[in-house]
Amino acid sequence: MAEQKDLHFKTNVQLKSIIGKDLINDDNIAILELVKNSFDADAKQVKVKYFNLKNNDDKNVEYFSSNTSRLIIQDDGVGMDINDIRDKWLNIAYSEKKTNKTQHKRRMAGAKGVGRFSCDRLGEYLNLYAKTNEDPHYYKLSIDWKKFEIEDEDKEIQSIPLKYEILTPTEFQSLGFSNFEHGVLLEIIKLRSNWAYPISDKSGNITDWDVSKFVELKKYLEKLINPNQAFESNDFGVYIDAPEFRVENNSLEDSSKFIGKVENRIFEHLDFKTTSIETYLTDGGNELFTELKDKGETIFWIREKNPFYPEITNAKATVYYLSPYAKSFFTKQTGIRSVDYGSVFLFINGFRVPPYGELGNDWLGIDQRKAQGYSRNIGLRELVGQIEILDEENKFQIVSSREGIVKNESYDTLTSSEKNNSFFFKAFRRLERYVVEGLNWDSAPEHKNLLEIHKKIVSGETTEEDLEYSEDLITKQKRVYSTIHKIISAKSNEVIELYINENLITQKIEEEREASEREFNQLIEDFSNKKIDGDTLNKILQKKAQENEELEKQLKEFSKYTTNEATSKAILELQDYKNTIEKQTLLIQDLQSQLEELKQQKESAEKSATTLKEKVNKVESDLSIEKEKNLYLLATRRTLSPDADGLIHTIKINNVEVRDGIENIIDDLTENDYNVQDLIKRLGFLKICAERSLKMAEFVTRADLKEDIEKKDVDVVKYIIEYISLYGDTFSENLAFSFSNNQEQISKNLSVLNMSIILDNLISNAVKWGADKIQIDFEKVNEKKLLVFFSDNGKGLSDKFIKNSEKIFELSVRDIPPSGYSGSGIGLFYTKNLLNEMNCDIEFVGNKEVLSGATFKITINTI
Repeated sequence: MAEQKDLHFKTNVQLKSIIGKDLINDDNIAILELVKNSFDADAKQVKVKYFNLKNNDDKNVEYFSSNTSRLIIQDDGVGMDINDIRDKWLNIAYSEKKTNKTQHKRRMAGAKGVGRFSCDRLGEYLNLYAKTNEDPHYYKLSIDWKKFEIEDEDKEIQSIPLKYEILTPTEFQSLGFSNFEHGVLLEIIKLRSNWAYPISDKSGNITDWDVSKFVELKKYLEKLINPNQAFESNDFGVYIDAPEFRVENNSLEDSSKFIGKVENRIFEHLDFKTTSIETYLTDGGNELFTELKDKGETIFWIREKNPFYPEITNAKATVYYLSPYAKSFFTKQTGIRSVDYGSVFLFINGFRVPPYGELGNDWLGIDQRKAQGYSRNIGLRELVGQIEILDEENKFQIVSSREGIVKNESYDTLTSSEKNNSFFFKAFRRLERYVVEGLNWDSAPEHKNLLEIHKKIVSGETTEEDLEYSEDLITKQKRVYSTIHKIISAKSNEVIELYINENLITQKIEEEREASEREFNQLIEDFSNKKIDGDTLNKILQKKAQENEELEKQLKEFSKYTTNEATSKAILELQDYKNTIEKQTLLIQDLQSQLEELKQQKESAEKSATTLKEKVNKVESDLSIEKEKNLYLLATRRTLSPDADGLIHTIKINNVEVRDGIENIIDDLTENDYNVQDLIKRLGFLKICAERSLKMAEFVTRADLKEDIEKKDVDVVKYIIEYISLYGDTFSENLAFSFSNNQEQISKNLSVLNMSIILDNLISNAVKWGADKIQIDFEKVNEKKLLVFFSDNGKGLSDKFIKNSEKIFELSVRDIPPSGYSGSGIGLFYTKNLLNEMNCDIEFVGNKEVLSGATFKITINTI
């Protein structure tokens, strides 16, 4: 066996660029990495200062001079001695966080040990000055990054020597710096990027400077530094200064000024303009506390067992829903649109992890959910927020500023949207339900011009008190109360304590109590004045039963949880209101018994008077019959009323059917061409026609015909279907009917006789014009209007009237149908008249609209 020999990795000099300016491809990220290093060194403050940007010799000197552009990043941390510089700072990829999660009572922010190479990204040269409390001297390390930018495959990075000096305080001060007790000062020289650009007029004279890169740096750091989390004792600050640009800075709006302390205070201001939810872990990660607020008022809070233990033990999430109004207030306070600011950011140990939450980054899949349910889900454009994690066990490992963190089990427990079973989505779904199902999106009235309102809010012309919403506060509170348990959606065995805004409960109780007492007092008064009947009492009892059932359901929901004192008092009021409803129910039942007793007494008295009344009615009836006989004998076509005239026309139609049917039967009998069963069936049809004619004749001979045709409540759709099922085939054996939307329901007070005449006329006309199919379509426009489309497959309306169809509804206007039967010209006339008397109408729609023949539209109005 051959002898094994050793080989070793070589670190080529090009490694500097790979982990330096090539890896850290953004100036803002480079500065952030250096700020993190200062934080890990227990600095109380970091100063980022720029010099020699307006006038410098960067392009004129090979190395640098006192007039070369500079960036100074100085902190007051523990500093370094020469051993720290040699063994830690110059030790590539060395990071104390890999062994110490916490240092100087802080959770460390740096992780990979390459942040120091951000200096290479920012400038060509670096002078590092470091000092500790224990050492009176300053240590200066000088690096020329260009020395590492050579093409030599044998050149290793550690082969390039770096010079350092030991300086006395006087020597250090002579370099133009102020002495400090401890900390690190990074002097980055000959900056690689332009941080400001001159603005010149047509003559080439500089009139102003573009300082937008400074503004972007300030806003970037604001979003990346979270004072609420890592800097709980407010003992860390980042300050930006550029003395040359103070005039330009002072001319900017407050939200864009870049000189001064970097502060992330956006969320502090939003609490009073928005709907928000905050959730965080307490009791060593065993308990989860969640609080939902609306415009500063707590709607509910809940303490429950942490279902995400042990993967998530020290985390907090805050999410704000931005209505159109809230978006405008956001712009007013921050100077930027909320959509440009970002969405939900992730902070780990006090520093944000890019690219999560940046514009267009949907790392939580929120916009994907929005696309699946647009009207029931919140999208990225409607929220801002942050998730904060204090990670001492390195469960959330940062990959890079482009890829975020490793997607492991901890990541899934934090962010998974599946069944909303994650730390973030458990809270977010509660907020979403409140906004959608409780507030109904808290939207502005439709007639409002949101663009104009936005301008007025941003300018300060419109305040929060001036805003109008599509719904009033009471309406929203009622809906919130009715859906509050669905919004909270908690398992009773996991709830430790629950608070629900007591005003939501008591306000609803007071409103319903007042209405119930008014109704009950009115009931007592009506009963005393004998203005109420049994049916009304039954309806009231049913309503009380429903109220009692709903209250029982609410109390049962509350009983599942341990509630705090304020909520418990409100629940007692709810129970008291339920007791009141039960007492009222008992009193109403007593009134019902009294009313039933009075009813029986009345019926007994009325029965005693019935015999006498019948005798009187008999005499009146005999006189009425005699009167009807005389009227009938004297009646002529000219003296008949329009109602009687229409009935006679219908009788004529029926008698024609009887006459023709009998003639056909006689012919069949004469020729001995018949079937007994068929003959019996045909005679049955003729008997029905004859009975209808007799019934109509009975009505037409009455002097009080108008009264007999008057009205009763009828389900129009049901009546038409039943009538045609009984009498439809009396017009023709081959006639077929079909219906659509026959489940519609609409009630109208009408004369069923008149409606029968209308249907007879329309069916008779269709048969005369060759129809063997009739389709009736019902279309309910609203609760007060029904459209009935009557279509057949006959020849349709003739060309004679097709362009002037309203003429066919005039008296005596007629046409000769292909069947050869001549019409009287009064059928459609009386059909329209009868409908008009009902406040209804008929019109010709056209030929071949539904079937091959004519289509008529009947409009039924219930009022």
